[in-house]
Amino acid sequence: MGIQVGALHVDQPLTSVSVMYRNGDFVSEQVYPIVPVQHQSDDYWVYGVENLRTQDDTRRPGSRSNKIDWTLAPVGFKCDGHGLHMPIYDEDRENADAALDLDTDSTIELTDKIFLNREVNCVNSLLANVPTVDLTTLTETFDSATLDPVAFLDQQKEAIANQIGKGPNSFVFSRPAWRAFRSNVNVLKHLFGTSSVGTGKQISIENAMDLLELENISIANSVQITSAENITPLTAQYVWGQFKDSQGNVLPNGAMSLLYYRPKSPGLRTVALGYQFTWQTGRLGSLVFKGRLPDLDHGDYIEVMRYYALQNIAPAAGVVFKRCTLS
Repeated sequence: MGIQVGALHVDQPLTSVSVMYRNGDFVSEQVYPIVPVQHQSDDYWVYGVENLRTQDDTRRPGSRSNKIDWTLAPVGFKCDGHGLHMPIYDEDRENADAALDLDTDSTIELTDKIFLNREVNCVNSLLANVPTVDLTTLTETFDSATLDPVAFLDQQKEAIANQIGKGPNSFVFSRPAWRAFRSNVNVLKHLFGTSSVGTGKQISIENAMDLLELENISIANSVQITSAENITPLTAQYVWGQFKDSQGNVLPNGAMSLLYYRPKSPGLRTVALGYQFTWQTGRLGSLVFKGRLPDLDHGDYIEVMRYYALQNIAPAAGVVFKRCTLS
């Protein structure tokens, strides 16, 4: 009679292996660069567009030059608080295996959730404030053979430049929109002179930037689960793949993209699509807090907090493309 399985080894979690579902690339900090602020609410100055308008500057000897005016107005912001916490009970801490670091795991879980919410807030802010183009109304999408994305985006870049005096330099593709763009037959012709990609030929982010004459291209990979808890199989969608109609119903083929201008760094007298004002003063500047729960709960808690405002500084500095794909 052989030795029973289990008499020599008792199953337990491996200390070097674990599985945690982490989200894909968030792009909200690309779209809304972070600007640390010292107060939860404050103002910033917005200049008028007078310096983009010509005015008669002819001056004759002995005469006075023409007078011009310029406008300046304060615009306010308020950094709303965003926070979640998770308990770690004393019993769980005592029973945890070596493969688990409850403090670290809780912090990662909470931080990922807050960043996912911020990504959703980013998409909602863009849809609510930035000019939009629904590509299906043009009957041409990024995966349509009748659309030349290069020529189309050149037109959109000119439209933005006419509004802000600078051409857009950045683009965000949702993952489905990027797949459609890089397989578009006209894009392939621009790059390779043929509508099919042979061995060793592949459209990369780098040659897409060269083709579109842009400084930055980001791929929005993050996903969100849309099905209720304890429902299998899970239903999920790309955060940048969602588009709702006027009744709030999620529409199919909702892949989004964004063409916009982003300065090299936030600063005075600088145009930008938007900023992420982030309150970082004193104790509230800490992102993670740890404390003791009331004695009745017999445990600690980890809390992650962030105060921010996704502020649309110059909405005309960008355009959102909705429903970029047919498939």
